Amino acid sequence: MINHLFPSFLSNLEEYRASEQFWQDLCENILIKKEQGNQWKPWLNIHFADGTPFLNGNPIHSLISPDSRKGICILQEEPIRKKIRITAWMDRFGDIEEGDEFVEELVIACELSEESAKVASELIEIWVETNTSYNDMEIIIKKLIYDRDLYKG
Repeated sequence: MINHLFPSFLSNLEEYRASEQFWQDLCENILIKKEQGNQWKPWLNIHFADGTPFLNGNPIHSLISPDSRKGICILQEEPIRKKIRITAWMDRFGDIEEGDEFVEELVIACELSEESAKVASELIEIWVETNTSYNDMEIIIKKLIYDRDLYKG
Protein backbone atom coordinates (compact mmCIF):
# COMPACT_ATOMS: atom_id res chain seq x y z
CA MET A 1 0.00 0.00 0.00
CA ILE A 2 1.23 3.47 -0.87
CA ASN A 3 1.61 5.98 1.94
CA HIS A 4 0.85 9.38 0.38
CA LEU A 5 2.27 12.34 2.24
CA PHE A 6 0.24 15.53 2.57
CA PRO A 7 -2.62 14.28 0.33
CA SER A 8 -4.63 17.52 0.69
CA PHE A 9 -1.70 19.82 -0.08
CA LEU A 10 -3.53 21.58 -2.94
CA SER A 11 -6.46 22.61 -0.74
CA ASN A 12 -4.80 22.93 2.66
CA LEU A 13 -2.21 25.67 3.20
CA GLU A 14 -0.64 23.91 6.20
CA GLU A 15 -0.15 20.70 4.18
CA TYR A 16 1.22 22.71 1.26
CA ARG A 17 3.80 24.37 3.49
CA ALA A 18 4.63 20.96 4.99
CA SER A 19 5.19 19.60 1.46
CA GLU A 20 7.47 22.52 0.64
CA GLN A 21 9.42 21.86 3.83
CA PHE A 22 9.60 18.15 3.06
CA TRP A 23 11.26 18.78 -0.32
CA GLN A 24 13.53 21.47 1.09
CA ASP A 25 14.71 19.13 3.87
CA LEU A 26 15.14 16.18 1.49
CA CYS A 27 17.31 18.23 -0.89
CA GLU A 28 19.24 19.93 1.89
CA ASN A 29 20.10 16.57 3.48
CA ILE A 30 21.33 15.21 0.15
CA LEU A 31 23.43 18.30 -0.51
CA ILE A 32 25.01 18.14 2.94
CA LYS A 33 25.71 14.43 2.50
CA LYS A 34 27.31 15.09 -0.91
CA GLU A 35 29.17 18.16 0.40
CA GLN A 36 27.36 20.34 -2.13
CA GLY A 37 25.44 22.57 0.28
CA ASN A 38 27.10 25.85 -0.67
CA GLN A 39 26.85 25.26 -4.40
CA TRP A 40 23.05 25.04 -4.74
CA LYS A 41 20.57 27.88 -4.25
CA PRO A 42 16.80 28.37 -4.52
CA TRP A 43 15.90 28.86 -8.16
CA LEU A 44 12.39 29.35 -9.54
CA ASN A 45 9.87 31.58 -7.79
CA ILE A 46 7.23 29.52 -6.00
CA HIS A 47 5.51 32.29 -4.00
CA PHE A 48 3.54 35.46 -4.61
CA ALA A 49 5.11 38.77 -3.52
CA ASP A 50 3.42 38.51 -0.10
CA GLY A 51 5.03 35.10 0.52
CA THR A 52 1.90 33.05 -0.13
CA PRO A 53 2.73 29.91 -2.10
CA PHE A 54 1.24 29.48 -5.58
CA LEU A 55 -0.54 26.38 -4.22
CA ASN A 56 -0.29 24.42 -7.47
CA GLY A 57 2.80 22.29 -6.87
CA ASN A 58 4.35 23.37 -10.18
CA PRO A 59 7.05 23.64 -9.02
CA ILE A 60 6.94 22.97 -5.33
CA HIS A 61 10.73 23.16 -5.01
CA SER A 62 13.65 24.02 -7.24
CA LEU A 63 17.38 24.51 -6.91
CA ILE A 64 20.19 25.69 -9.14
CA SER A 65 23.94 25.31 -9.07
CA PRO A 66 25.20 28.35 -10.98
CA ASP A 67 28.75 26.98 -11.16
CA SER A 68 27.81 23.66 -12.74
CA ARG A 69 24.77 25.09 -14.59
CA LYS A 70 22.60 22.30 -13.19
CA GLY A 71 19.07 22.62 -11.90
CA ILE A 72 16.49 20.56 -10.06
CA CYS A 73 12.78 21.19 -10.48
CA ILE A 74 10.23 19.21 -8.46
CA LEU A 75 6.57 19.16 -9.42
CA GLN A 76 4.16 17.65 -6.92
CA GLU A 77 0.84 16.34 -8.17
CA GLU A 78 -2.40 15.60 -6.39
CA PRO A 79 -2.43 11.98 -5.18
CA ILE A 80 -5.17 10.12 -7.04
CA ARG A 81 -3.64 6.68 -7.56
CA LYS A 82 -3.12 3.79 -5.17
CA LYS A 83 0.27 2.98 -6.69
CA ILE A 84 3.59 4.78 -6.73
CA ARG A 85 3.56 7.49 -9.40
CA ILE A 86 6.72 9.30 -10.35
CA THR A 87 8.21 10.45 -13.60
CA ALA A 88 11.36 12.37 -14.44
CA TRP A 89 13.10 13.82 -17.44
CA MET A 90 16.01 15.97 -18.38
CA ASP A 91 15.54 19.40 -19.89
CA ARG A 92 17.50 22.49 -20.85
CA PHE A 93 16.38 25.83 -19.47
CA GLY A 94 17.44 29.11 -21.05
CA ASP A 95 19.00 30.23 -24.30
CA ILE A 96 20.57 27.11 -25.79
CA GLU A 97 21.65 28.99 -28.92
CA GLU A 98 23.94 31.31 -26.93
CA GLY A 99 26.35 28.58 -25.84
CA ASP A 100 26.73 28.46 -22.09
CA GLU A 101 23.62 30.46 -21.24
CA PHE A 102 21.42 27.49 -20.32
CA VAL A 103 20.95 25.21 -17.34
CA GLU A 104 20.57 21.45 -17.62
CA GLU A 105 17.83 20.43 -15.26
CA LEU A 106 16.46 17.29 -13.71
CA VAL A 107 12.66 17.54 -13.57
CA ILE A 108 10.80 15.22 -11.21
CA ALA A 109 7.00 15.01 -11.14
CA CYS A 110 5.27 12.80 -8.63
CA GLU A 111 2.44 12.11 -6.29
CA LEU A 112 4.36 12.48 -3.05
CA SER A 113 4.58 9.25 -1.07
CA GLU A 114 7.26 7.60 0.99
CA GLU A 115 7.96 5.38 -2.01
CA SER A 116 8.17 8.13 -4.64
CA ALA A 117 10.33 10.23 -2.30
CA LYS A 118 12.88 7.39 -2.17
CA VAL A 119 13.13 7.32 -5.97
CA ALA A 120 13.29 11.13 -6.16
CA SER A 121 16.01 11.15 -3.51
CA GLU A 122 18.05 8.64 -5.47
CA LEU A 123 17.73 10.70 -8.66
CA ILE A 124 18.70 13.94 -6.92
CA GLU A 125 21.64 12.29 -5.20
CA ILE A 126 23.02 11.10 -8.53
CA TRP A 127 22.37 14.41 -10.33
CA VAL A 128 24.19 16.60 -7.80
CA GLU A 129 27.39 14.64 -8.34
CA THR A 130 29.72 16.89 -10.31
CA ASN A 131 30.62 14.19 -12.82
CA THR A 132 27.03 13.15 -13.66
CA SER A 133 26.08 14.35 -17.13
CA TYR A 134 22.75 15.06 -18.82
CA ASN A 135 23.13 11.88 -20.89
CA ASP A 136 24.02 9.82 -17.80
CA MET A 137 20.83 10.99 -16.13
CA GLU A 138 18.66 10.06 -19.10
CA ILE A 139 19.94 6.48 -18.81
CA ILE A 140 19.50 6.44 -15.03
CA ILE A 141 15.94 7.78 -15.27
CA LYS A 142 15.08 5.06 -17.78
CA LYS A 143 16.40 2.37 -15.43
CA LEU A 144 14.91 3.75 -12.20
CA ILE A 145 11.49 4.81 -13.48
CA TYR A 146 10.54 3.67 -16.97
CA ASP A 147 11.98 0.16 -16.84
CA ARG A 148 10.04 -0.32 -13.58
CA ASP A 149 6.80 1.30 -14.91
CA LEU A 150 6.63 3.71 -11.96
CA TYR A 151 5.32 6.48 -14.19
CA LYS A 152 2.08 4.67 -14.97
CA GLY A 153 0.82 4.36 -11.43
